[in-house]
Amino acid sequence: MADRKHLEERREIAARDLTELAEQVEAGEIDQATAEALRANYQAEVDDVAAQLAALARLDQQRSSEPKAETPGMQPRSTRRAVIGSVAVIAALSVAILFAARDINPEPASPATDSGAPGELTIDPNTVSNEQLEEVIAQNPEINAMRLALADRYFDEESFSKALDHYLTVAENNPTPAEEGRALSRIGWMAYITGQPEAAEQYLRTSLTADPTNDETKLFLGFVLLYGLGDADGAIPWLEEVAAIPNLPPSLLAQVEAALDEARGEGG
Repeated sequence: MADRKHLEERREIAARDLTELAEQVEAGEIDQATAEALRANYQAEVDDVAAQLAALARLDQQRSSEPKAETPGMQPRSTRRAVIGSVAVIAALSVAILFAARDINPEPASPATDSGAPGELTIDPNTVSNEQLEEVIAQNPEINAMRLALADRYFDEESFSKALDHYLTVAENNPTPAEEGRALSRIGWMAYITGQPEAAEQYLRTSLTADPTNDETKLFLGFVLLYGLGDADGAIPWLEEVAAIPNLPPSLLAQVEAALDEARGEGG
């Protein structure tokens, strides 16, 4: 079995591949059959790594069950709580939602062009670097779509401070409901993984007020309620909605179902 560091590196590479695939599909740069084949390959890599990490976690749990002296101030760590923070989970959900939407409406939107209309993209964000996109955004601060594209890149890279600045700007820059929902959802998740579950819940609920269709927010809220706030009963309906999304990747569905089992076991 590979060591944990190597497995985590493989997981992050696969997550980036999934994210880039989603961007290519959304931009209409890749046909459906090729995209499905690539997604299957990338997801198989994520699932393989997840299985090996789960095996390592079980081994760690067995070792930790052996009697040992307690260290003051140390708290037990839930292996599942560590897993759900993975960018791979977010990437897998984003790709699954995208492909589900394409099943309903198979004709993708045309890639953004230099139309010059207010609020529209002036370039294709997939064709430029982060630095170049920062320059374009500085010259076109009113265009939320470009800012969101860059914020999502930083989020996927776990450059959270950079992502936060752009998400906050979008939320305050006359966003559409979908833009506001996405920005607040990501802010909420960053609040959670930095140890602020109460603030996370507030951001996530506000996100759903803006855009009740955001399935990513529902996933985040279910996890925050269950693992961050200990509200198993509150988490169940959100996790059930996510579990019902068509064609969820097996590794993600397994995590959601495991969280559901845990919530139902703890709930009243």
